[in-house]
Amino acid sequence: MVVNIDLKDKKIIEALEDDARQSNIQIAKKVGLSKDAVRYRIARLEKEKIILGYYSVLNISRLGYLTYKLMINFQNTTSKVEEEIIKYLQKSKVVGWLTSCDGVYNLMVVFWVRKPSEFQKFLDDFLKKYSNYIKEREVLSITENHSCRKNYLFNRNKSFESAYYSLEQENVKFDSVDIKILHFLANNSRVPLYEIAESLNLTPEAISHRIKQLKNKDIVQAFRPILNTSFLGYEYYNVLFRLRNFDNIKQLFDYFERNKNIIYYVRYLGDFDVGIDIEAKDSRELRSMIKKIKDEFSKDIESYQTILVYQEHKLSYMPE
Repeated sequence: MVVNIDLKDKKIIEALEDDARQSNIQIAKKVGLSKDAVRYRIARLEKEKIILGYYSVLNISRLGYLTYKLMINFQNTTSKVEEEIIKYLQKSKVVGWLTSCDGVYNLMVVFWVRKPSEFQKFLDDFLKKYSNYIKEREVLSITENHSCRKNYLFNRNKSFESAYYSLEQENVKFDSVDIKILHFLANNSRVPLYEIAESLNLTPEAISHRIKQLKNKDIVQAFRPILNTSFLGYEYYNVLFRLRNFDNIKQLFDYFERNKNIIYYVRYLGDFDVGIDIEAKDSRELRSMIKKIKDEFSKDIESYQTILVYQEHKLSYMPE
């Protein structure tokens, strides 16, 4: 189902993509509406499930976390069994991203963990419970991750650098209050200051100051809406590349950075080397974009696999 939105709705979504913590007054000035009109339109976009929520992009490397990606191909399952597996993963404290897919894999899961043994423990427990339903599985370590705004929705060139983390970045100091604030922001980047303040028995000014410090420390990188872009006429694909030449990864990533439809690009350690998340109007547009990538980097790319992501079950940058 595709939902039609007008220019004002699109401008509101664009403002939220730039900074979801902007007030309705700030957004109203940018889109040429009243504060009440902006509040009404945002509520309607939420009711129509175009906006599914709000999240914060966090630099989890600064917090001392590693990232793993698990990809699963099912066997011998029913819809009830698959739903049970999804709920099991949703409830896990170490799962940050969870999607259902079509293609080579049926599920993709991203984990935030402090050390490899923590991920190994989860995987052991998970396989003891569900190995009979898993035909194939692939584990990748994410060593570098770039998160971009959805500029293709607004037909604009990328005006912001991607949010970025890598294993090479150093940890920074933070306390238990910072962690509590990050939990609020990770799962609702538009949460009002007074709600956080009341919960933590602090003043809104103190919370505001701490959020600014978290941004200055490069822990909080962006505030964004969770958009149901399928309702706007787009399909979500994950593309995994194997490389034969590693000399031009910087040039490859620069190319990804300039592509308006690429919303994530990633460096892997494992059976694949590089990945992108890309949103396109259909498979024809996707093939056209991949063709351009292959032509541009024909000496570097060995092969690739494409996966259609049709449902996102969980998105949170903050481990529980």
